[in-house]
Amino acid sequence: MLSLKQPLDDKIRINGQEYDLDLSFDNVLRWYDLMDDKKIDDMLKIMLAFEMFVPDCEADSPTMVQTVNAIVKEYITAKPDDGQETSNQTQYYDFNKDAEYIFASFLQEYGIDLLDQQGIMQWEKFIALFNGLRSDTKFMKIVGIRSAELPTGNSEYEIAERKRMVELKNIYTLDPEQSRQEQEARMDKMFDNLVNMAKKGGTLS
Repeated sequence: MLSLKQPLDDKIRINGQEYDLDLSFDNVLRWYDLMDDKKIDDMLKIMLAFEMFVPDCEADSPTMVQTVNAIVKEYITAKPDDGQETSNQTQYYDFNKDAEYIFASFLQEYGIDLLDQQGIMQWEKFIALFNGLRSDTKFMKIVGIRSAELPTGNSEYEIAERKRMVELKNIYTLDPEQSRQEQEARMDKMFDNLVNMAKKGGTLS
């Protein structure tokens, strides 16, 4: 989670040695894609993720699992410590499907070209700006369509508006399995399975 009191971390200590930590936003988005790839088994996902986040470090399998788990929970999926429960809130966006709208909205809102920021802007900064997009940006207008309740009533206006909203919702519909909550739930299950396997003396490779 972003802090105004501390610099963003770009180093990580593993087995007593410090290494560069790559938490650029595009690298983290590739991590989410990796988690969704059903052709890759869980341990290989961890090995690939470790290489993505800590490219200059070699480690054994248990260290990879522990390190990637810590990186994901501390930097990527960390929730604001404000006492608010967010796990049951519906998500109305998908980073892949909405990539063009997010790109356009960052350019509109902040004058930031996200393609120029690949490998530069860290995830925590990206998410802070992402969450700060105003309602008049293209992306937030689409989120508004997805989250809007359909109007009720039988007046001519209400019937026409309901039809219009249904059409828009169909245009911008999302696959429920692509939601960030679903991704994070799968990640938690994967880490739990690998950690339990290591504790029982199972083979991680």
